[in-house]
Amino acid sequence: MRIVPGTILLAVATILAAPVFMRAEPVKSTDVSTVILSVSPRTVRWATVYKHPDPADHDPYYHVEVIEKEQGSPPWQFKRLAAHLVVTADALDRSRLRQKAKTYFYKDLEFRIAHRAWRTQPLIQRDTGVCRTTILECVGAAGNRRP
Repeated sequence: MRIVPGTILLAVATILAAPVFMRAEPVKSTDVSTVILSVSPRTVRWATVYKHPDPADHDPYYHVEVIEKEQGSPPWQFKRLAAHLVVTADALDRSRLRQKAKTYFYKDLEFRIAHRAWRTQPLIQRDTGVCRTTILECVGAAGNRRP
């Protein structure tokens, strides 16, 4: 019996790697959703919802990032209207359009930095910046909203 060079190395690698593959679990999707805020022939605005209310953590709010993008422009050309906005459930519901639109997911580094800064504030100070109307009103872009 003739052993081809590299066969032993391949066999050992396969045996050693097998337990790793058997223990691997599928990647869990993150708890992120998108809410369409406005759609016009030129612009789409949406909120990416990252954090949901957590009463155990004394946080009854939603935490969103607000994006504006010109229709038809390349995905990397967008405007961040808010890196982090704290929103009540009612304000999120009032902001939501049932209309569909193409959205994109952008890296959440700015959101995470702003969210971490918000969490370090005292509870009373945290509550003062909560959006209670609509998201577009809170970021000052409500003029172009369509029902």
